[in-house]
Amino acid sequence: MLAVFQEIITEFHQAPLPELIARDMPLPEIPQALRKALIVIGMRRSGKTWLLYQYMQHLLAQGRTKTQLVYINFEDDRLYGMEAKHFPEMIDAYWSLYPEHIGQQQVVFFFDEIAEVPGWERFIRRLLDKENMQIVITGSSAKMLSKEIATNLRGRTITREVFPFSFAEMAKVREWPNTWPLDPKQQAMALNAIQHYVTWGGFPEVLSVTPALHRELLQGYMDSVIYRDIIERHDVKNHHAVKQLLLHCLHNPATLLSVNKVFQQFKARGLSVSKDALYQFVDYLADAYCIFTVSVYSFSLNKAALKPKKVYLIDTGLVSAYAIKPGYEKAGCLENAVFLHLRRQCEDIFYFQTRQGHEVDFLLVPPHDVMQLYQVSVSLQDETTRQREVRALQEAMQELSLSVATIITWHESDTIHVDEGEIRVMPLYQAYVTI
Repeated sequence: MLAVFQEIITEFHQAPLPELIARDMPLPEIPQALRKALIVIGMRRSGKTWLLYQYMQHLLAQGRTKTQLVYINFEDDRLYGMEAKHFPEMIDAYWSLYPEHIGQQQVVFFFDEIAEVPGWERFIRRLLDKENMQIVITGSSAKMLSKEIATNLRGRTITREVFPFSFAEMAKVREWPNTWPLDPKQQAMALNAIQHYVTWGGFPEVLSVTPALHRELLQGYMDSVIYRDIIERHDVKNHHAVKQLLLHCLHNPATLLSVNKVFQQFKARGLSVSKDALYQFVDYLADAYCIFTVSVYSFSLNKAALKPKKVYLIDTGLVSAYAIKPGYEKAGCLENAVFLHLRRQCEDIFYFQTRQGHEVDFLLVPPHDVMQLYQVSVSLQDETTRQREVRALQEAMQELSLSVATIITWHESDTIHVDEGEIRVMPLYQAYVTI
């Protein structure tokens, strides 16, 4: 393996870094004295590797040389079958090529998808303890936040999540207006921009492709996730059930997921799978960053566990890529888009049910800030819809002692004064640039 690693390292140093679109996600520079690894996690094809390249360009601009940067992609077919015992050969390969860098603090190792090799945590811990280098890691499993690093790397990592392009990042690429308020000339452009972004999503590779290729690429992403991050990683035998569960989520964004109902539906279709397996598959999909699950807010963990979770997708473009009837899922896409915008800012997101049984889509519980309530509705023009959304928010505001809440629509603005305080109504575009 020594010669293979030497070949891979030499290839990286001889090739120029690719041209890329800068992300608004600067990676933190970790002081050497902290001895921590930086872990970048997210779904496949969401831009983790390109974020590493962006960080490399930053380091080169600061005066590092290319040979002080080492990039290893553990999905390289030359490393197929690699085991933990081969890790030392990788380090030896680099030192043999560049002995002048031994002991330098300026050396940075970039390990892309290192979790492909079992036992990687112990190796990283050994490097942090004994070697004088910086370490940046990528992974496509949310367990890298907790379970996979619990024993060997607890407290020795700093993590950052990578999502597909945000609206703000897309606005820079497309030269869309990205300010508020809008002048009359910008309003039509802004509405068109929102519709485009929510329909096509933000995966980097699909920024400028045809609808047919967009569908093919995103469906390919899902196939890759199913086989690489679920079937292979967790040794799942019931391939068909996993695919059908994912399709159910893709066709029903921003809805409550009742595993019992899904089980009954699958049973009626003759699909053999247990309830326990379905619960496990939901966890696997969330672990691979395909979906996010949102629980009801409750002070009782037992009560929360009894309620079904709402499911959101990593990117609204997936809805279009799998849509049976284009445009049908407009309400679900809008709510999913709002969720992703909020999730980029806060991990602690719940839905809220009032004592009267009315639902508010999102309750944010920031660690050092006040709670925030958000309701999502395509339009409030229908009086019945308006009363329903306002009533739920009023009850939630009263129960949580909040004086401000927000309703996000496609393109309507308003301020509704209620006894509990104020309900702001804003279009999705305004939410993107002001929240």
